[in-house]
Amino acid sequence: MWFVDVLLNIWAYLPVFALTDDVGFLTSRHGSEQSHRYYFSLISILFGEKKIQLISFPIKQPGEKIILFRIKRLSEMDNFTLSDEKAEQLETDYKSHFSLLDDTDQNIEKEALLRHLSEQKSRIEISYNKINAFTTIIVAVIPIAIAFIDWNTIKSLNVIGMVVFVLLIYANVNLCAWIFQAINVRGFMASSFGDLKKSEDKTKEQNWQIYYDWQQTKRKADMYVSFVKYTKVWIISAIILTVVFSIGLPFNEKNIVDTVNNHVYTLQTELIEKTYDESAVAWSFVLAELQTDKYAEMIILYNEADVSDIAEKLEQFRQQRIVWMTDNTLKKNEIKIILEE
Repeated sequence: MWFVDVLLNIWAYLPVFALTDDVGFLTSRHGSEQSHRYYFSLISILFGEKKIQLISFPIKQPGEKIILFRIKRLSEMDNFTLSDEKAEQLETDYKSHFSLLDDTDQNIEKEALLRHLSEQKSRIEISYNKINAFTTIIVAVIPIAIAFIDWNTIKSLNVIGMVVFVLLIYANVNLCAWIFQAINVRGFMASSFGDLKKSEDKTKEQNWQIYYDWQQTKRKADMYVSFVKYTKVWIISAIILTVVFSIGLPFNEKNIVDTVNNHVYTLQTELIEKTYDESAVAWSFVLAELQTDKYAEMIILYNEADVSDIAEKLEQFRQQRIVWMTDNTLKKNEIKIILEE
């Protein structure tokens, strides 16, 4: 069912309590005939092509033990590497097959292999171009986004807002990691002219070398296509989280107090003694209101302000409960006084 596939894909990306399938990097490929190898990890941190997992429990795999710590790389998966043993087996099988062909069929296979090799090189080039395009966009957008961040607003977020913001940072870090890991130079084994030079049957050796290069290039092309695919996933995730964060921002700020039917005054601490200043006027109103005995509680919000003088002057009012609270959204030397009836 497509719904189950979507759920498993989302589940695999979670940094905590993640369910991943070792048949693939995070999940198995659609239509894969291999048996699933599920692991439930308490911690699963993704950093580009690296998957770092702590305390992983095997699911429905008799004989497998709990893995306390492991790191898995996409580029080191069997799908993208050709081991020496596998290469030797391919060489034996192909040369046996080649010996059964006549000259015409040998030339036909050679042309077909050259075409396949060219197609895989084209896939690598297309992937490179996409990654370069992603790099250009990210290098341009991220510095601008950072410049517009209001850290005071971030500090005032409630729990849900902070979780969304952390996930947004996590998505952007992974996006950058995929791109920069993809542009690293990655070599792969290729056929050797020396082997062809020493060979007694150069036609057979040449065809085998083309076949070998095609196998290696195909794996490298598959790897870069996977890099592009995962980069797109993180781009989409970053866009969705950005939209959710932007839409929910007005609702994610901490509601410190309900100021309806209360008197609220905002003033600058260094200006309360300055004649005719708005802060001095507001402070005079506060002192006058406190003397009416209408208010049971006084809340003072401040941020990086010297409130010692204010605290000293308020000591005379003992019938009201005075609460001091820090508020990172306020500017330096700014305080907000709320009188509650």
